[in-house]
Amino acid sequence: RTDAKRASQLRDILIRLGPTYVKLGQVLSSRQDLLPEPYVAELKQLQDQVPPFQDAIARRMIARELGAKEASRLEYVGASGRGEMAAPIASASLGQVYECVDAFTGKKVAVKVQRPGALCAVSLDVAIIRLIGPILYKINDKGGNLDAKALIDEWGARFVDELDYRMEARNALEFERAMRRRNDALGDSVFAPAVEPELSSRRILTAEWVEGTRLDEAEASEDKGRLCAVTLSAYLAMLLETGTLHVDPHPGNLLLSSDGRVCILDWGLVTRVTPRQQEAILTFISHLVAGDYQSLDSDLAIMGFVAADKMEALNDSGLTRAVGTLFAAVAQGGGAQGFRKELGFTQSDEELREMGKEIRKIKGRNKKETEQLRRDAFIGMTGGQESKVAQLSKDLEQVQEKYGNIFTIPSYFAYILRSFSVLEGIGLATDPDYSIAQDAFPFVARRLLTDRNEATKKALMGVLYGAGGDGKRLSTDRAKQLAEAFASYSETIPRESAAAAAAAAAVANGQQKGIPAGLKDALRIAFDPEGGPLQDVLLQEAARLTGATAASALNSTLATPFGSENAAMKALVSSGGTDTEAAEVAAIVWRTLSKQPEGKSTSAGAEEQDGGALLPLPLPLPLPTALPEMPEMPSPEEAREALDLAIELAPGMQLAAVRFGSSLLLDAAERLGSAASTLRKE
Repeated sequence: RTDAKRASQLRDILIRLGPTYVKLGQVLSSRQDLLPEPYVAELKQLQDQVPPFQDAIARRMIARELGAKEASRLEYVGASGRGEMAAPIASASLGQVYECVDAFTGKKVAVKVQRPGALCAVSLDVAIIRLIGPILYKINDKGGNLDAKALIDEWGARFVDELDYRMEARNALEFERAMRRRNDALGDSVFAPAVEPELSSRRILTAEWVEGTRLDEAEASEDKGRLCAVTLSAYLAMLLETGTLHVDPHPGNLLLSSDGRVCILDWGLVTRVTPRQQEAILTFISHLVAGDYQSLDSDLAIMGFVAADKMEALNDSGLTRAVGTLFAAVAQGGGAQGFRKELGFTQSDEELREMGKEIRKIKGRNKKETEQLRRDAFIGMTGGQESKVAQLSKDLEQVQEKYGNIFTIPSYFAYILRSFSVLEGIGLATDPDYSIAQDAFPFVARRLLTDRNEATKKALMGVLYGAGGDGKRLSTDRAKQLAEAFASYSETIPRESAAAAAAAAAVANGQQKGIPAGLKDALRIAFDPEGGPLQDVLLQEAARLTGATAASALNSTLATPFGSENAAMKALVSSGGTDTEAAEVAAIVWRTLSKQPEGKSTSAGAEEQDGGALLPLPLPLPLPTALPEMPEMPSPEEAREALDLAIELAPGMQLAAVRFGSSLLLDAAERLGSAASTLRKE
């Protein structure tokens, strides 16, 4: 009861303070893992239930901004008579929305009217925070590297831009065009409302009316996990591709439309991301989702999170270990509770509060001693000196003593953090164990396997072949992760009709056969006539498989008459990988994309290799010791599907065959070079 009362008081205070603080409340309302339920419920009202201003004022603003002729086209739904206004259907920090009909077209539209005095209120907030913010920061964190003024300037500039509805219209149009240009299903799964330019101005925005429900209020029958994945993929596309990121994604701005698409509203608050920043962020996300935590400290430096005069700290193993521990906990999911659990905390929220009270009672002879005693007490309460928390604390303390404060927050990243923090909160409301890092992997996998940009290719090689991407040994675990994530994206993102959903379910249950969506998508990309990263990797590994098999056969043939293996021949076989390694990669990719169960061969049997180990074959090859079983005849629909796909892929397959020949020559040259080097050493 006390929490509910205080939460209501907090909401009223934020409303009285003005738009800046209402925005803060909107962000907090999405973080159910950080705030008690009564606070979330009250702050949620700030998303679209802020007390509105008078309708008469709104009507005068519309007439002044649009002119009497254009304003007369708007008929207000629910009004008591012609020329009258109805109450707004939503009211937020900077404006309120009316449901109308455009008398000229007969279409229903949404009309957003800016709050009177919004620009003055926002400008005053920015000026005050800019004046006292840096001073307070220096007092509280004397050794900090944060450029508080740059952060405030970035925040203030974006906030003021939000008040120009003409810019909001351009942002929405830019996103809609980007989605239409996409060659995957995401473009058909998410959209922004079309703006009516002749009924819009700097302070009035008129857009198409979208029938739907808030994403967080979608029916239980809807796959909310899929909706979260689609929404996150759309934001990753903005972050990593279009360069214009919508940074106000609270549930009031996200709708599930009646046709099953995700609609993103309110495009006033955006931030720009440069190509260089996009490359750095993609590399960071790739390492994070692939579990390569050892590379994250360098990624953070490239992204601008390490102060320029602290770069030497990147060579410190303690920093690398601490960063890895922290981000490994973040990647596990579950929000704040999952983070604490991964670090070894077993206490409930109430127990942690009690611990805090007990620790604050501890006093030393001076400030430094007090901090040391409190830290030791905290470690003792959370697992002792051998715990993960203790090791993390030790590493961070040692790094702090050597280098001072290392990390900062670059000004461009503040809004990015805000945006994805809110998205994580929405995911956690659907699934308490939600991991935004894992949910991002399917989009990132597709981007890595399709983008021809050199920086993206380098990131892909780093994920598959380790730091530096030298191409010597492909990680089968990483290959499997990428293949599974790629297949997941191809099957999760598309909107399915009832008939398509039933057909997909039948295929999944084995009641009907067909080419899986993930496999078709992968084949189209793999045999793109223009090539691409996926094709490069597949051809390289196919050449390894062919070269290793041929070298192994040659080695066995020569070893039989002479009774022993030559060292040069061993080098010829092992260089670039063995046939077992390469075949394992091929089998993993094939099983994953075709949804073949783990350990089950796609052929009538399996071939014995390496002392009897069963090698799953990615293609239906016959056994040498028995006649193959007659394959089941495909249905006419299956045959037509396969034929259409073959015709579509034919040009790309011809070019891929030429490139495969080149890859074979390179593999052969590498093996011969390794053998020659071994002979010279002998």
